[in-house]
Amino acid sequence: MLLLGSFISRASHIFGGDLLYTHITGHTYRVVLTLYGDCGAPLSGTLDSVRPNVYVYNGNSFIRTLSLHLEQPGIEISPVCPSMLHRTTCNSPSGTLPGIKQYIYVDTTELPYPSANWQFVFTGNLPPTQFAGRSQNITNVQFAGNTKMYLVARLDNTSGPNSSPQYTTIPTPYYCSNLSQQYNQGAVDEDGDSLAFTLVPTMNGTGSSNIFANPATYYSGLSGTYPLTVIPGTFSFSALNGQLTFTPQGMQNSLIVTQVSEYRHGLLTGTSQREMTFVVTDDCEGTPPSLFITALAGGAATAGNVVNVCVGTPHVSFDIRTENPENDKTEVIPRNVPTSATLSISGNNSPAPAMHFEWDTDTLAVGAYTFFMEVKNEHCPLSGRQTIAYTINIVPFPVVAAAGVAPTNCIHQALVQYDFKGGYIPRLLEIYDTTGTLQKTLTDSTGTVTDSLPAGDYTLRVSSQAQCATSTQFSIADGGTLPLQPITQEYCMGDTVLPIPVILSGPGARITWFDTAFNILPHMPVPSTATPTTYQWYMQEWYKVCTSEKVAVNVYVHPLPDITITPPPASVCLGDTVYLQASGGATYYWHSQQPVLYTTDSIAYARAMRIGDYHVRVTTRHGCADSATVIVPAPQQCCQYSYPTAFTPNRDGINDGFKVITYGNSRSYRLAVYNRWGQMVFLTYDPALHWDGTWNGTPCEMGTYYYLFSGQCLTGYTEEHKGDVTLIR
Repeated sequence: MLLLGSFISRASHIFGGDLLYTHITGHTYRVVLTLYGDCGAPLSGTLDSVRPNVYVYNGNSFIRTLSLHLEQPGIEISPVCPSMLHRTTCNSPSGTLPGIKQYIYVDTTELPYPSANWQFVFTGNLPPTQFAGRSQNITNVQFAGNTKMYLVARLDNTSGPNSSPQYTTIPTPYYCSNLSQQYNQGAVDEDGDSLAFTLVPTMNGTGSSNIFANPATYYSGLSGTYPLTVIPGTFSFSALNGQLTFTPQGMQNSLIVTQVSEYRHGLLTGTSQREMTFVVTDDCEGTPPSLFITALAGGAATAGNVVNVCVGTPHVSFDIRTENPENDKTEVIPRNVPTSATLSISGNNSPAPAMHFEWDTDTLAVGAYTFFMEVKNEHCPLSGRQTIAYTINIVPFPVVAAAGVAPTNCIHQALVQYDFKGGYIPRLLEIYDTTGTLQKTLTDSTGTVTDSLPAGDYTLRVSSQAQCATSTQFSIADGGTLPLQPITQEYCMGDTVLPIPVILSGPGARITWFDTAFNILPHMPVPSTATPTTYQWYMQEWYKVCTSEKVAVNVYVHPLPDITITPPPASVCLGDTVYLQASGGATYYWHSQQPVLYTTDSIAYARAMRIGDYHVRVTTRHGCADSATVIVPAPQQCCQYSYPTAFTPNRDGINDGFKVITYGNSRSYRLAVYNRWGQMVFLTYDPALHWDGTWNGTPCEMGTYYYLFSGQCLTGYTEEHKGDVTLIR
């Protein structure tokens, strides 16, 4: 159960309140504040002695303070069965059942002049000593215990007097978790104004004449328009009749504020508010009865028990079935039923009352006609109650206006916007061609739909239901600028010339050619690829009723690569490496009939084994290619060996090592060095390596060392040699 305040200066356990006004005469109005208190609160009795302040404002200008007096002392309205009233907290200090009392405070004020901006504001001030503080136990608003109740009612009396609608039901704050619930405040307007309902954010009152309140902060996932924790997909609120349907999930004390707006001839004449707290518990006993529409004829039902009927429909009727899982005796009380309609009830005060509604609607004006069914059973100890609104919504026939948003440009479909009015959502749009063939179906849920259609004549049929439909004619003509893209054509010098690649938009399209001065050319121009150059022309296309802009046609003739080859040496030895290098392009591809072409680090090279032709294909960045050839001369039979007699391994870069010097290219090579005791201190098979005068990493002594050498040239010549070499340090 909800605690609305725990301090001596706060009225505790206020479940909610209403702020309304009623026109008396002239500019005199009766202002009514109703508070609903929990008898279980320690200070609930003090609501009999407070005089709530309501502040009158014109816009933001303060006019006066109203000190409301208690017109009706607390009357018990506890949601319990009659036999259990003695066990409520209103009637017994030790009562175990919830007790609620209704307190009504009134005052009369004369407004000094007509205005469109009158405001009656309750900021939570309850003189002499209290504030209408909210409870810290509220679960959907952060820091709720630090906030005060805030209600505002607005009035526009510039075109005549107005009274707030009367709320024919009291707040029903007790609900059961995981059971489908409904609530409606039963707003009835004696002026016959059209009513619109909204859920609005909870405001934090100042407790003073300062009306500039700030909205309260909701916990994550909750808001003024979605204030309850519910099973996903079960929350709905009807702006047409204020019907709130939900299946709460988990225990909660959720603060909810509804606002009712009144419209007269389409103009806003006033608003009023109700604040209440829904207490959801998970230890309920019994399921409240529910009502369901069946056998509907003459209209179509949408969420919130709204029965939509097109204006001029002769008759609408439906049955209302009671579902009562507990099988308790149930009473159904209709309220605000139209006087010309018929509502019959059979089996009232039985477990399953049945209702039948019918109404001749052919002469009704467009508008919403709402009546209520208060259904309650005598389940004990807590009785089940639901207040359910039923709205006969008389709507004009739906119409659609179609307008082209973007043209066809003679080759596309036109972008079309359809604007809907009348009927009710969802509206169905069917589009037929001149043969009566359905082309497409669109559904409207916002009032505007955008789609595309080709040029042609169409019939548009819009409907909200089978008997609620209208048709209109709509045409789309070709128009706009024909889209044409510039063309770029590229050649290499000497390429075969092809026609400029032009794709016509359709049969009958034609192209006009222009030079750079926009002189008309007799035919499509033809470039030449004999020399590198650039051509530019312009073209324009004509198709149906559309003409393109003049767009550029650029033709580029690129040069072939200017190939330069680095010449090979004039003479080479058999087996020498000859590097092949060229310039003048972006990529190079070398090839030859010789099977001795290699590549290293992207550089081609050949081994000089015999005379050979090597070809390179060079390609530029534009893709233009050409070829060139280089001839490697016949290799010479050069091969001989030379034997140094001394070396100085002092790391000065001069004569630091010993090896047999070869001229030409070796097929095999072996050099072994020995000290004077016959120990081998060095061995290599690589003619590029030398002995650095060390053995096992240690410098050798100065002196004479002996070596054995054998080698064979690529030419086939073989040589063996032994000798000595002097190591000098």
